[in-house]
Amino acid sequence: MNNEISLRTVKGEYLPGEIVHGAVYLLISRPTEANCIQITFKGIETCTYKYEHEGRKTLQNETAHADFSNVNLYSQKEYFQFGSYVFPFKFELSKTIPGTFHCTGKQNGAEWEVDVSYVLQAQANTMQVSQKIVVYQVDDTNMQNNLLGQAKDVSFSPSFFSKTRVHITVRLIKNYVETGDNMMMRLILTNPSKLHVTGFSIKLLRYLKLYLTYRGTSEKQLTANMEFTNGVIVVAPETGPHTVYSMEGESCAFSAGNSSLDRLQIPLKENRINLPPSVEGKNVKNQYGLEVRVKFSNGHSETLLLPIPGVLPCKNEQWSQWCPPDWTFKAETKLSSSLFSVPEYLLRTEAFSGLPTFQVL
Repeated sequence: MNNEISLRTVKGEYLPGEIVHGAVYLLISRPTEANCIQITFKGIETCTYKYEHEGRKTLQNETAHADFSNVNLYSQKEYFQFGSYVFPFKFELSKTIPGTFHCTGKQNGAEWEVDVSYVLQAQANTMQVSQKIVVYQVDDTNMQNNLLGQAKDVSFSPSFFSKTRVHITVRLIKNYVETGDNMMMRLILTNPSKLHVTGFSIKLLRYLKLYLTYRGTSEKQLTANMEFTNGVIVVAPETGPHTVYSMEGESCAFSAGNSSLDRLQIPLKENRINLPPSVEGKNVKNQYGLEVRVKFSNGHSETLLLPIPGVLPCKNEQWSQWCPPDWTFKAETKLSSSLFSVPEYLLRTEAFSGLPTFQVL
């Protein structure tokens, strides 16, 4: 039987500012020279944009949003003896970190790749293990109010002399939906006039911008989708709002007078691939919005633009597929004075109740 090391956090997805609770598990079944446990946590944002303009050019930036390396979680003078051990830890995420994100694309001879990822690593001598952490860029209050769907409404008079007003409301069922799922919306029409709806359309729009710095670039080297702003090159790689999805609806969907279309589904996919999530980092900003247009029998049409608060990244698949080895349930707890170690009383709380070895008493 070989020596083993395992790593587990209490959950796979976190919000900025949350405390990450977890544990490193160590099984020693053969002699080892390991006598300490070190942890490393890195959150890196990378952005690369390549384009043609008097030759091939590359803009590239990297930003560290979290970076502590080889921090001693526990150490002792002698080597670890045969047995199984658990080393609990905790640390706080910054409140300003961007969410997990990945995006690639090509258009008009240009190509880009952007990534924001967070990786936690544990090490004991030559033994290493790592786990991804998924960050949702949304605060706790907004997640709690997720079902208070964002709305946009407009009203107008059918004619100059009319005393009646037609009201249109577009409302999201949920403000935050995971990429790959369907975002649902409600379209409500209050129509006391004699006008009839002749049709409607819905578009899902993406607003993607890259923010890059490169000292060797002059304004003469910029293309039409770039601009200099405060020393930063702002790139719109998709040259404006990109239509991810569109649909047309017929007049028969609406009855005369007051009516509504409920749970209209907007797929958060493009060409069967999950959309890049919403994010606002140092080098990238990606947002989504709905454009809803309603047409009437007198030739008039109304367009509503509804910002989408957030498309969330996929859940942490690596975390959800983890299967704890049997020996982790009988591990001996090792605490230390490290800044990342935890007080003993905390192990008996819900903060650690989901981890092998610990339970709420």
